[in-house]
Amino acid sequence: MAAGDRRRRETRPAASARLTAKGAHMNRNIRVTAVLVGAVASAAVAPSPASAATGSWTVSQSKYNIYLDGGYATMYFSKSPQSAVPSNALITGTSVLVTPYPNGRTSETVRVCYRQQYSTTEILCTEPQEITGATTITLSQFNGQSARGSVTVRHTLYGGTYPATGGTAQDTVTVSYQY
Repeated sequence: MAAGDRRRRETRPAASARLTAKGAHMNRNIRVTAVLVGAVASAAVAPSPASAATGSWTVSQSKYNIYLDGGYATMYFSKSPQSAVPSNALITGTSVLVTPYPNGRTSETVRVCYRQQYSTTEILCTEPQEITGATTITLSQFNGQSARGSVTVRHTLYGGTYPATGGTAQDTVTVSYQY
């Protein structure tokens, strides 16, 4: 073994010291740079909840007519334009104020669902809930979904006179989000 080889082996610093030693090889500097860039990128992608911004949208609208006993009407609620909601906004809470139809019905149920943006498929729905008067339904099962999606409210009526009109009463949906 040559004397130069032995000296390299004996004086070679530990792996942790090599990254900070003066005159470190270029590939070692690249590794350190990659670690630092990765740390910055992960901080930008996943902000801490304490620093996240919040917002909400609220939409109110009249109910559609229902023409027969056992019939239903589905109203669609979303922020317009959807581009007004940040593209990375995720739902943190949903509140739905529903008002009954004034047709003398014997029973009225309401089902609330969520649809992703650009979709016609309801992916998350509540069980039908009986209402007798104005009712606020607070939901958490849509949390984590895109705030650019839409919420549907379906009223189903039994009994009373038809056609049933919504009158002047409106349903209101409020979606809170974080981005």
